[in-house]
Formats: sequence, structure tokens, C-alpha cells
Amino acid sequence: MMTAFIVFTLAAIGTYVIRISGIVLLGGDRELPPRVRKALSLVAPAAMAAIVANALFLDQTEWRGFGAWHLAAVVAVGVALWKRSMGWTLLAGAGAFAALLLAGL
Repeated sequence: MMTAFIVFTLAAIGTYVIRISGIVLLGGDRELPPRVRKALSLVAPAAMAAIVANALFLDQTEWRGFGAWHLAAVVAVGVALWKRSMGWTLLAGAGAFAALLLAGL
């Protein structure tokens, strides 16, 4: 029991140190190079794309058949291209998915 507590405590400390290291190392008057700023700005969209692709194509370890997931994704892509807003895109995709599930797809 105490071993699990020690492991979780060390993991929490390690996570905190990793998070604070960026602030400590890059704090003050330092300016990130433009290429690094550009690369960092693309991390969140890349992570979201990986999560969405995984959800669209895989169900646990099996390939997902065509259905509500894919149709909702098409709606979300259309709204994203039209509105250029993450909020509207997520709302439209989730709403379309819920409506499709309620419709029996």
C-alpha cells in the first residue's frame, strides 16, 4: 500500500517538475525562435486530429464500420470550413452525432 503512495507521489512530483521546467528555462526576457513558436502552435491541432482519427477508424482494436461517427465528422468538417471556429465545429459534430444516434444510426 505504501509503495503505491510513493509511486504516485513521485509521479506527481515528476510531472510538476516537467511542467515548471518550461517556465523556468524560458521565463524572463527570453524569446522563442519563430520556428519553435510555429511548431508549438501546431501541437494542439495535431493532438486533436490524432484523437479524432483514432475515434473515427477504430473501435477498441477493431476497424469501425461506416456509421454515425463518420457522418457526424462530415458535418463537423463542413462547419469547420464554413465557420472557422473550434467551438461551432465541436458543437455541430456532437449535435450531429447525438441526432444520428437518436435516429438509430
